[in-house]
Parts: sequence; structure tokens; C-alpha cells
Amino acid sequence: MERAGLPDRIAAGMQVLISGDKPKPGGKSLQKGHYYADGGNAFWGLLYDSGLTSEALTWQDDEDLPRLGIGLTDLNKSDELGSGHARWEALVREFRPQCVAFNGKGVAEDYVEHADPGQRVEMGLQDWRIAGSECSCCPAVPVRTGAGAGSIGGRG
Repeated sequence: MERAGLPDRIAAGMQVLISGDKPKPGGKSLQKGHYYADGGNAFWGLLYDSGLTSEALTWQDDEDLPRLGIGLTDLNKSDELGSGHARWEALVREFRPQCVAFNGKGVAEDYVEHADPGQRVEMGLQDWRIAGSECSCCPAVPVRTGAGAGSIGGRG
């Protein structure tokens, strides 16, 4: 079953392009049309805590990220793994972010499996590039549940 997925949030001059896999079927992100909109998703707090943004943002602000030099996309926009790789690579080649950050080792491994089988994926900065962009594999962002969901503290 094909799904359009979420719209890419990208612009020329991006410093980092954060790439996930695809939103889960029936999840809040697809319902709301925004990245990392599932309740308790730690992405937005971690983005702020990392220093990539100077203000705390929420899923409702995902359209503002490109003006901050941060892009969001998904490697796969449909249910079939590998189906979006050509589209995704074209985005990287066109926009040439300084760094592509894979949100989860599974996303990076999916890319490598189709683009360059045999290439190793480790956590952190990779020894390979895509169209001149550095690549980094980050731990998948957890979805918090229960007491304190979505609260990960501040910078200090």
C-alpha cells in the first residue's frame, strides 16, 4: 500500500538533514501531518538540548526548521523498504546539506543495503559520504510513555 508520507521540510543551505524511516501507519505524525508528533516523542526536546535550536520547539514548529538550517525527511515514504531511495538521494544531491543525520541505525542500514551493500554502519560519524555530505548515525529517538512523558529536562 502506497502512502505519501509527510512533506519534506527542506531548504537550500541546510546544515543538517535529519532522516527518519517513515511514520508508523495510523500514528499521530501522519494524522497531524507533522514530524515527531506522537505523544511523548523526545525528538523536540533533544533537538533543543543538543544546541541545534536556540529555542524549545514542538512538532507544530516542524515547518520552521529549514529557516534554522535543519531539514526533515524520511528515507522511505511508502510501505516498501527501499522504494524511496532514489527520491531521497536526489534530495541530498540537490540540497547538499553539510551533514545527513540518520535517526536510528536501522534507517542508515536500510540506505546502505540498497546504495552500497557491504558498507559498515556504526553509531556516530560515518567514514562514507553521500554527494559530499558527511553522514552520522544517531540513536533512534525514543517515544516516552507513562509519568513524565515528553519531559526530558533542559540544557543546563
